[in-house]
Amino acid sequence: MSDINDIFSVDLTDLTIAEVCEIEDRTGLPLDALGQADKPKGRMLQALAYIVKRREDPEFTWEMAGELKITTTADKVDPIEDGGSKT
Repeated sequence: MSDINDIFSVDLTDLTIAEVCEIEDRTGLPLDALGQADKPKGRMLQALAYIVKRREDPEFTWEMAGELKITTTADKVDPIEDGGSKT
């Protein structure tokens, strides 16, 4: 079972078409809304966490994804470029 305090990394280029569809179905937003300043981010973050954590643990739930905490850094990262990783 996954630990709620785990840090997860998202590579947007590694998502399957089915995962993108599920993210868009759950959020009502296109995936590229993540990079748009005027779009809400909460459900998108929850959906990404759900998809990534469920790969590791099939028992990971949507509700568990919503309980994850966000830690921010001072570095500005483009979520679309390089799958969100800073090079």
